[in-house]
Amino acid sequence: MYSSSGLLVEAAQVFYEMQHRNLVSWNVFITGLIKWGEVELACSVFNQMPARSVVSWTLVIDGYTRRNQPIKALTLFRKMIEVDGIEPTEVTLLTIFPAIANIGCIKICQSVHGYVEKRGFNAFDVRITNALLDLYAKCGCIASVSRFFQEIPDQRRNLVSWTSTISGFAMNGMGREALESFESMEKTGLRPNHVTFLGVLSACSHGGLVEEGINFFVKMVKDWCLVPDIKHYGCVIDMLGRAGRLEEAEKIALQVPHEVANAVMWRTLLGACNVHNNVEIGQRVTNKILEMERGHGGDYVLMSNILVGVGRFKDAEKLREMIDKRIAFKLPGYSFV
Repeated sequence: MYSSSGLLVEAAQVFYEMQHRNLVSWNVFITGLIKWGEVELACSVFNQMPARSVVSWTLVIDGYTRRNQPIKALTLFRKMIEVDGIEPTEVTLLTIFPAIANIGCIKICQSVHGYVEKRGFNAFDVRITNALLDLYAKCGCIASVSRFFQEIPDQRRNLVSWTSTISGFAMNGMGREALESFESMEKTGLRPNHVTFLGVLSACSHGGLVEEGINFFVKMVKDWCLVPDIKHYGCVIDMLGRAGRLEEAEKIALQVPHEVANAVMWRTLLGACNVHNNVEIGQRVTNKILEMERGHGGDYVLMSNILVGVGRFKDAEKLREMIDKRIAFKLPGYSFV
């Protein structure tokens, strides 16, 4: 009770005053420590355990993974198998996969995949299959993603399998392949979700497939009745911005519901204005950012760069003076244009 509430000192006192500590009490105490970010302390307690179960190992491995310490997570994983001779469970594997993805080492990915196949996990748990697809994609081995996906029996491919493959193609710059996978998925009768469409829109954005991206965005809303969130809007704005279609990007940004819109979305458009030297839209976008929050220095620098890009050096100098004085330059009715 104490550890789950964050009262770690009290929890430790109760724990160490217990005359008989069983495996459950050790694991509960470790869970509480990890929950409140005390992973190193949890590992210290873990090392004091007279006997450890696979749950104990998984808890600490997960703690290191979540705290972005993949090397320590992998070291424990190997020690669990090679030193203590404890077999991981499906949960342990799902815990270690993000650590491997964080490192991005294809050899480790292949090694763990071989272990999974040898132990038969992949044949019984579709979660493992889907996690491996995602892992290969994040390690940049798209050939393995494609090959592994083709090896999965049709009856075992679910929405997550397809979405992982689509997203894998997207993050590795294979836009056409991502769209082809989406179309193949549709033929199976599976209903795409928000994550699926995010992968498709990302593929269109990074692959320069602007018209296709717009069509998929419309399809998402009209055909599948899915309400876009800020990530979907952001992809479309980024896609149009990369293509230099800034007026359309601004129009989309203005249509984003107030409760969803954020400054990041507008900064994406401001970056595109900088690339394409569009002062007029850049000024409006900068003012939008300032309406939402006090601008960061980078916002002013981008706007200054836009002015320099079109030869308006005096305006750029004036803006930089405002930056130096740390004055928000959003003035009613004011414009450089």
